[in-house]
This record gives sequence, structure tokens and C-alpha cells, in this order.
Amino acid sequence: MAMEDTESCGSRAVESPKKSKQRRQKLEVYNDVLTRLYDMRHEDTQQVDFEDQLWIHFNRLPARYALDVNVERAEDVIVHKRVLKMAEDPANRPAFEVRLVQVHPISDDNTSDMDSMEISMKEDAQSPFTYTSRSGLHPPPSFGSMQNLEALALKVNRHHDSHTNNDVNSTSVSSRPMHEVTFSTIDRPKVLSQLTSLLSEVGLNIQEAHAFSTADGFSLDVFVVDGWPHEVWS
Repeated sequence: MAMEDTESCGSRAVESPKKSKQRRQKLEVYNDVLTRLYDMRHEDTQQVDFEDQLWIHFNRLPARYALDVNVERAEDVIVHKRVLKMAEDPANRPAFEVRLVQVHPISDDNTSDMDSMEISMKEDAQSPFTYTSRSGLHPPPSFGSMQNLEALALKVNRHHDSHTNNDVNSTSVSSRPMHEVTFSTIDRPKVLSQLTSLLSEVGLNIQEAHAFSTADGFSLDVFVVDGWPHEVWS
């Protein structure tokens, strides 16, 4: 069911054209994601208040979130919503989830919370991942323009080529699985810097970062990283 914009005429009268446009864009993305989740029969759509909760998720985040998120990966929105919900419990902060992503190839023509999180991530990084695909194919990252993703793929391809020792069977258009790490915690000064330092300390290289602040005081930070011990070439 698509949501309609039901704001009163009075509230519209004081809304700037820019904010009005952003609200319409956010609403369009919400409806697109909602339709895709219903089409895939995602389990969360069975919740009685699912549509309201999904709209609350979009509405608490800036318009930039709706504009940047990959609507073809509607299930990633549920992941972001879940991680934000986890962060509401102080015992879970910073809440995080990790998944493998694939940057598709293009041709190359030429604090204490943070301390405990570091320990947890190091343990995870040393354990085998069960979700590695035999085919080497994984979903794309949640965010990033096509130009950014192509540039990232090209960078990875060049890095791969430099380590193939001129293997005649290698190709410059191969792509490499990376990891997408999604964090949420209380939004406060320097939290993004702390998270980037944390990833660096556990040996991960940040290739992309997308940071958002919610209207109710939480942060949603999504990183595309490489350097995880169990990454494999496809």
C-alpha cells in the first residue's frame, strides 16, 4: 500500500520549496522500497504496523539517505532499521552488522564501548564466514553512485592485477568481494572518527563511508571495507 502525503494545507504553506521537494523524493523512495518488500514477501511485511514503522525509519533520517540508498536492495533498508533499533539498547552500542558485498567489474582500458567492539570485531575477523558464496557473487553495497562504485571496482581490479604475477589466466575485469559494515550508536561528536579508527585498528581498509544522523539522536554509519582475513577473489 503506497503512502500518501497527508500534511495539512497550513503546514505546506510554511514549508520551503526545497523541503517540499525532499519530502516528495523521500516519499517516492519509501513507496518504491515498500512495494519491493511486499513483492519479495519479506517476513517483516507481516507485522501489523510495518508500513508505519518503515515510514518512521525514513522520516527520522535525512532526505540524503532516501536519495542515496539502493532501492533495488530494499532488504538493506530493513537491515538499517534493525541496526538502529538494536542501538536503542545501551548494552548493544555500538550495534553493528557485517555482510559480504560485490563491486561489479568494469573494463580497465588503461572508548570502552569502542574497546569492546574492537575485541568483538577481531574475534569475528578470525572466524570463518558461512555466507561466502561459491560462485563469488554477492549483492552490491547499500549506497554509492554508479560512478563511485565503478571507480571502486576499477581500483580493486588494478590492485588484483598487481598481485597476479602475470598469470595468463587472470583478467582485469575480475571483481573482489568486500565487506559492508553497518554501525549505529548515539550520535555524538567524533563518533565517525572513532569508528574509522576502530576499523583501521582491526586491519580493515575503508573504501567508502556513508554517515547519517537521525532526528532522534542516533547515527547510522555504513562502511565498505576490504582487508578482512576471509575475503576471497571470485
